[in-house]
Amino acid sequence: MVKTVQPKMGVIFKSYEPLTAIRAYAEQTEASGFSGGFWIAEAYHWFRQYGLEARGCFTTLAVVAQATSKIPVGLGITSPYMRHPTIQASEAAAIDELSNGRFIMGIGVGKVGIEYLEYDIEKMSPVTVHHESMDIMRKVFSGQSYDYEGKHFKSSMPAFGRAEKGLRTNIPVYVGATGPFMQKLAGKESDGMLLAGLTSPSFVKYALSNMKDGAASVGRTLPDDFAVGGVILCACSRDGAKARNATRSYTGTYIVNKIRNIKNDVILAGSGLPDSAWDPFRKAIAEGTQDNVTHLVTDEMMRRFTVISGTPEECLEIVQDLVDAGLNLPLLEVVGKSEQDNLDTIRLMGKEVLPNLKPGPAVTA
Repeated sequence: MVKTVQPKMGVIFKSYEPLTAIRAYAEQTEASGFSGGFWIAEAYHWFRQYGLEARGCFTTLAVVAQATSKIPVGLGITSPYMRHPTIQASEAAAIDELSNGRFIMGIGVGKVGIEYLEYDIEKMSPVTVHHESMDIMRKVFSGQSYDYEGKHFKSSMPAFGRAEKGLRTNIPVYVGATGPFMQKLAGKESDGMLLAGLTSPSFVKYALSNMKDGAASVGRTLPDDFAVGGVILCACSRDGAKARNATRSYTGTYIVNKIRNIKNDVILAGSGLPDSAWDPFRKAIAEGTQDNVTHLVTDEMMRRFTVISGTPEECLEIVQDLVDAGLNLPLLEVVGKSEQDNLDTIRLMGKEVLPNLKPGPAVTA
């Protein structure tokens, strides 16, 4: 008999949203019963080209922690290239304390954000950087004294009785993993794996295979409910066309990002569409019109990438496709045209989709 697990669903926003809106979204997420929690993805000043202003992700998370009392508070993600691991750890520890032990730390490359920094990620390879960052953060969380010297990071710290002070010593760390090596690292060392936008069912299966290979390579047995999350664009409305139009421009931005920055053909191929489908986007990038590609995004493209947009019935079908592929933590990146639209999406997804989700395969299935 195939083992199954009941999925958890969460909500995620980038930290370019006004903090008053973030508070309202977090409150509604908890009220709507999203056991997967409320998450923040770190935004960068790159988003100014779309008229959006980045806020600090940890300050934004502090608002979330104070607006909620039960559900997890997650960071999905910040980049270890941005801050030294000891700084990441101190920020994480503060949010964990503020949320009374509900915080989940998420790290990933964040290539769009670090392209302005003077890093050579060919030399500072993501796998090594993330391995060392997780190692140091966990040493800080433990409260034990340590001396650490890695390839990229060096740190030493005296002991502190975190447990005696009522502070957690094992804050979970998830890894944002787009490529196979990072997916294997997630299986080897992390507490959960987070997949990027445009996560199709076939890509979920591809990532799971790599994650399991990574775990097996170090003799690690993953639990049945090991977190496999994905950031999925979402707009839900009684008016399905309105919802699809809300996600269309964001889908175009994700496609351009995958072609220009991430350069991961497996993600694009996972849609099942021919490679020629992306030629108009490549042409737009070459001509410098990549910020005006909404008209190139078809309903079929969004459905193939399991963008969660449409009526509640349509959204349920799309989410279930992802869950059936093994995604047990869908994180809804809600992208309505207004704050009210976003609140409506959260309510509808919580009321009519979440209760009707069927179990998906266990990680060990």
